[in-house]
Amino acid sequence: MLILALDIATYCGFALGRAGEIPASGSVRLKRPGEPADVAAFNMRCFLRDRLMLERPDLICIEHYLNPVAQKSADAVILQLMCFGVAVAEAMARDIRHEKPAASTVRKHFIGAANKGERKATKAAVLNRARALGYIPRDCIDDNRADACAIWDYAAATYARVRPSKLVMFDEIPGAAHPEARQ
Repeated sequence: MLILALDIATYCGFALGRAGEIPASGSVRLKRPGEPADVAAFNMRCFLRDRLMLERPDLICIEHYLNPVAQKSADAVILQLMCFGVAVAEAMARDIRHEKPAASTVRKHFIGAANKGERKATKAAVLNRARALGYIPRDCIDDNRADACAIWDYAAATYARVRPSKLVMFDEIPGAAHPEARQ
């Protein structure tokens, strides 16, 4: 199953790959500071149009938009809702299955908890897990990309029902000896 995962914000994180493999991932800037949300929605549409012309995923997994109360500003709410609508519309127009899991559900799957307290700690945990699984390079600090990989991993496990190729426990560094093995 080919999965496209999207983490929609001013920078849209994406991950595309077959369930059970390492996805290609990155992020695209949807608008510059001061530009209206319309620009972000238009760029979201262009990104998806171009991406979907190259490959047709079996599933587009879009992180559900945040509760407007949890957003930083009305502009952030408008941007996220507009871009979310564009992504859903593109999937529907192309008759591609789409799912919209909540961020907390994805994080619970990916890092073992809906959050790790402060926003910064939660973002760091997602980045570290994505690095540990080899989804992003060890020096990557792009939390939008890491979030998209988390969504992709959730989609692969939940909708494609693919088990990970290797077991990496939460907060574990692959290849490091287990602490009990040193005794």
